Amino acid sequence: MHLIPQSWSHLHMLVSVFPSFGLVCVLAFYIAGFRTGNDGIKRTCLVLFALLALLSVPTYLSGDGSMAVLSGTPKFPKDMMSAHYRWGMAALLVLVITGVVAGVELWRSGRGGRASNAGFYLVSGLAIVALGLMIVANGWEINHRELQSATVIPDVTTSPAWPHVHMILNHVPTVGFVFAIAFFVIALVANNDGMKRGSLVLFVICSIVGVPTYVTGTATMWALTQPPIPEISKAVINAHRDMALWSLFGLGLTGAAAWLELWRYRYFGRFSQLSLTLVLVLAVVTLGIMAETGHRGGQINHPEIRLPTDILPTDPTAGITTAIESLINNMIWFVPWQIVHFFGYCLIFGTVFAVVLRVLGFWKSLSFAAVHRLLVLGFLGVVMNVFSGMLMMLADSYRYVVNDYTFAPKIALIPIGATAVLYFSVSDRIWNIKAGEDAPTAAKWVAAVVLLAWTGVIECGRLLNYL
Repeated sequence: MHLIPQSWSHLHMLVSVFPSFGLVCVLAFYIAGFRTGNDGIKRTCLVLFALLALLSVPTYLSGDGSMAVLSGTPKFPKDMMSAHYRWGMAALLVLVITGVVAGVELWRSGRGGRASNAGFYLVSGLAIVALGLMIVANGWEINHRELQSATVIPDVTTSPAWPHVHMILNHVPTVGFVFAIAFFVIALVANNDGMKRGSLVLFVICSIVGVPTYVTGTATMWALTQPPIPEISKAVINAHRDMALWSLFGLGLTGAAAWLELWRYRYFGRFSQLSLTLVLVLAVVTLGIMAETGHRGGQINHPEIRLPTDILPTDPTAGITTAIESLINNMIWFVPWQIVHFFGYCLIFGTVFAVVLRVLGFWKSLSFAAVHRLLVLGFLGVVMNVFSGMLMMLADSYRYVVNDYTFAPKIALIPIGATAVLYFSVSDRIWNIKAGEDAPTAAKWVAAVVLLAWTGVIECGRLLNYL
């Protein structure tokens, strides 16, 4: 199995990604638990902080073992490995301290009946310091030559920012889904509605991040092949792209099911057990697909994790994505998807404009609950555009990813706008706005961000043909 490590390097790649984004997920839930006074969430987070600290043991052992094996290989810069080791040790030390303090706080809160504010600030502060050190410890450049290359060929080389961003983003949906499933299962067992809502929100956010992850992955493909890098196989890249496309669809379906249940919860005040089960099943299946996607991605640039028994693809023209590229390049197929894409933007912007106007003080004769019903139309537009947009991009991906003027801002603005809209589905304060009442100031700022983000997405998309 791909999830069973076969070497120190393989183990290090599997476990080292969890402490960093895991801290982000647990911190977000921990803060939400304190803000809402949900003891179940707080206790769960303290346990997870301790478990993340335990991961420092296999992370250290696998990292030390990897250095011993790879230090004699010329392709791995010794100065980069040494710097990564020093900063990584500092990060793991603070992570261990965070876990110990979290364990003490869990014990104290169990005896005293409630968690203390001082303990909350101490655990959160240590977790943030550990996260910062992990960011500095960045070891991606050790084995990713596309991040080290200083060779630039005008009109051929893609921006070095694309692959670097992909290295950051590609672990977010995978690791995020692991923690979302963990919180979700605990919430179902404990019947904790606050944790259920938080888990559904995390599923949606990971699904949103899946869009720029897929796009930056396509750009990274061009960075690895234009100009060519020795030992990089286009056939292996295509195998990874095929699974990445399935991952994107799985993320879209899981995020859609999670958001619909959040939307439905607002009107019924309770969750549907059938819908929650559907979300869990989709999440587990999608996580399995993403695990295979990650393994195939690792085989592209990490020969140290390959086994003699691995049979790698050799035909650069084989695969689903290459077949779709040939199909969508035909005008007969491209135009219908383009129409779907434009219609989706009409639904998105129309819904956003209506909801934002109410939040900013217009249409005050309506309660926000009445306007909230329109969000389902915007949701339909987002689903249409995610799938149609990815298919359209496959028709001429290189032309899109080299466009730093409009395409890059568009892809950056999409997750900002989509995540900001999510606020309208989860905020209790804005949900309770009655007819004639003003929205809170914070909600107005969010509304402004939403309006600007989606206006920017449409403008950047429209200008793609001209810049």
